[in-house]
Amino acid sequence: MKLYATYLSSAEKTAEHATAHALLALAVQEQYQMPLPEIQTGAHGKPFFPAYPELHFNLSHCQGLAVCGLDSHPLGIDAEPIRALRPGVLRRAFSPEERTLVEAAAYPDETFFRLWTKKESLVKALGIGISYPLHTVCFPDLRPESGCGIAPWHFFQYVLQDHWILSCCGQEPDRFPDTILFRTI
Repeated sequence: MKLYATYLSSAEKTAEHATAHALLALAVQEQYQMPLPEIQTGAHGKPFFPAYPELHFNLSHCQGLAVCGLDSHPLGIDAEPIRALRPGVLRRAFSPEERTLVEAAAYPDETFFRLWTKKESLVKALGIGISYPLHTVCFPDLRPESGCGIAPWHFFQYVLQDHWILSCCGQEPDRFPDTILFRTI
């Protein structure tokens, strides 16, 4: 798995979206020496390359950050800035064990987003969006690599500049990169 990221000077949604796609084009060019293939979306919105079903990618963008992941296996990534947690989401989307973990944490906002981005990366890897009953997915601890027990999915997490949480979900536990490739777009 290769992860590419870029910081943005604008937190405007359209700029973030365009930057994520530009980052994907750059990553495909660097990794596969070809221009960005046509992108289509599945029934639940997961993007894919119809001409290259063996190439998998996922994008995330949020408040000043764009990230893309590339792999030969399905993957999901999600990035969020650490900010005030959302109590309604905590009640709706987290298991009782996870709510306890967040409420007991020294840094509940960060703990919330560590768990939230793992859940999002899973549903993005599955390609089903947040229609999945997220409260049924339980991450028992905050270790970057801890999973939720749903085979064959494995997780890894990065903290970028003490501001963003980036979670990756993939099928091969030994494929998570040690470094993220930062590029200027």
